[in-house]
Amino acid sequence: MTTITLTKLQVRRFLLSYHGLYGDFNFTGKNGIMSYIRRVGCIQFDPLNVVGMNPELVLQSRIKDFDRSMLWELLYKERELIDYWDKNMSIFPKED
Repeated sequence: MTTITLTKLQVRRFLLSYHGLYGDFNFTGKNGIMSYIRRVGCIQFDPLNVVGMNPELVLQSRIKDFDRSMLWELLYKERELIDYWDKNMSIFPKED
C-alpha cells in the first residue's frame, strides 16, 4: 500500500472544496441541490428559523442561484428528497 502525504493546507482545501465552500459555486439549481446532498449523504433539517432554516442556510452558501422554493419542491412536490430521522432530523435522497 502506498502512503500519501498531504500538508494541512492541502487537506483544508480538499475539505472546503468537497463541501462546496472553496472557490466558485460548483452546484447550480435543483440539480445542484441533489448533487450536493448525494455527495455529503444528508443535511440536518432543523425547522427553527432564527436567521433562516438550517437546510436553506447550508444550501444557499453552496448552490448558485438557490431559492428556498427549490428545496421545498424537491421535498414535497417532486419527492426526490425525504425528511426523516437519521440520528437527528435530516434531508436525504429518496434512493437512500
